[in-house]
Amino acid sequence: MKHALKIYGTLGPACADKDILVEMFRAGMTGIRLNLSHCSLPEREDWLSRLYQACDSLHIIPDFLVDLQGPELRVGKLSDNLILKEASEVRLIPLSKLPLSEDSDRLPAIPCPDILFSYLEEGQVIKMDDGKLKLNISRGRDSSDIRARVQIGGPLLSGKSIAIEGVSIPLPSLTDQDLDTIRLLRQYRVTGVMQPFVRSREDLMVLRRELLKAGMDYVKVYAKIETEEGIDHVMDFLPGCDEIIIARGDLGSAIPLPRLPIVQKELASICRMTKKPFMVVTQMLASMEEKPVPTRAELSDIANAVLDGASSIMLTGETAAGKYPVEAMKIFCQTAYEAQRYLRTGARII
Repeated sequence: MKHALKIYGTLGPACADKDILVEMFRAGMTGIRLNLSHCSLPEREDWLSRLYQACDSLHIIPDFLVDLQGPELRVGKLSDNLILKEASEVRLIPLSKLPLSEDSDRLPAIPCPDILFSYLEEGQVIKMDDGKLKLNISRGRDSSDIRARVQIGGPLLSGKSIAIEGVSIPLPSLTDQDLDTIRLLRQYRVTGVMQPFVRSREDLMVLRRELLKAGMDYVKVYAKIETEEGIDHVMDFLPGCDEIIIARGDLGSAIPLPRLPIVQKELASICRMTKKPFMVVTQMLASMEEKPVPTRAELSDIANAVLDGASSIMLTGETAAGKYPVEAMKIFCQTAYEAQRYLRTGARII
């Protein structure tokens, strides 16, 4: 399977600057992604203006991918960033019950989509922010006031993902915001759409139909595998997408983490066998969000993704919110190029 390797960064506050973006492209970045889970395209016009300026100065037209919201549950709007302390108790509150009355108790309240509460039972584990935070359902006053104890704590931001361990909740393929986004794709020069949490071929057909209605059927469709259901049905929906994304963040929350490397290998093998391009993403240089030098294991992860035949690789938080977006992109590209050189020449280096 021969594909020119594409290397993506993620647009965010850490790199939404013309000069930084220019340096990232010069380092070898071929495209960029914007996650619309927490915002809309018009809300990011300032970032996009700087992106366009950077591209115009370099005389390039890069790939520009957007993440739709898709069928995912997310934390509602928090008045302030919430710090969940280990072993403390919190309340899960339906969005429809907000605002809370003044006589509500003082436990930290986490606003959650109403549908979640139909599936909650005592003893279940709730994962938030791609599994970085874990809560255990302990008790509730009623079905709309659920108490949970924090197993793994940390900061919680508005719009972060929510999942019940081992439970699949049926949700529509596209949200109202996704439909609005599709109508704006041409205006914002979008070349590809990433559909999260693909469960079946129908999820992709819904997206294809909406793109066709908007006259945007030339836009590439990327199917993100993030659930057990997606793993189980991947052979069914492969023909419905242009590229598969092995999205290890939510996928690592949906399956036991020790399984994740093997699932990645299996999906890569399927894509090679069917000649379907695939992308590997999430935490490829996670340590560089805080440090200027990566771990050796991260470099091996990047190289192995390329050696396994990945058509694309992507940085997320490293460029969107990390302290070293340019340095991360440079080492990302350099490591990928070394792996490509080895594939191309097969030369022994030791």
